[in-house]
Amino acid sequence: MYSENSKPYLSQSGTKTMKGNMQVSYSANISKQKQYKELMEKKQKEEALQEVKAKKDSVKEGVEKQGTTNVQEQIQTYQEQQVEKVPRKPAFKRLKSFKEMGIVEKLEYLLHFPKQLPPVPCLVVTAKEKVRGFVVDLNADKVDIKLMDQTIVTLNIASIEEIKMIGI
Repeated sequence: MYSENSKPYLSQSGTKTMKGNMQVSYSANISKQKQYKELMEKKQKEEALQEVKAKKDSVKEGVEKQGTTNVQEQIQTYQEQQVEKVPRKPAFKRLKSFKEMGIVEKLEYLLHFPKQLPPVPCLVVTAKEKVRGFVVDLNADKVDIKLMDQTIVTLNIASIEEIKMIGI
């Protein structure tokens, strides 16, 4: 119906064909972190192995040079060096669960709750009353709690017996 020269659309010879913008790069942080951890562990093991080998070599050389009388002294110094090494601290500090925290820690946790999340309502139990609301402010010995009806109550921290989260 149409010939080669007469096409039913406008000729746009000056434009380039559009290519779809496909994903060119990607993030593989988890696998990179795994590889990095494995590499670091391997490196630490190799360093520890080299240290042990160097100590063994130095001990052997010392034995050959000093004779059998100084062997006991070298063993003692080696053992003392091993005792002096401080055990490695874990990389991550273990977080306490809310139940394990003290009163002040719970109040600080509720006050500094992540802003991305809605505030957590809590039940504050004192000897005289039970108060339901949100922790608003924390002073040295007093805490301000915003009740469900938007009024603010101030309580002594010393009078608080227990704090429970209601919303979770």
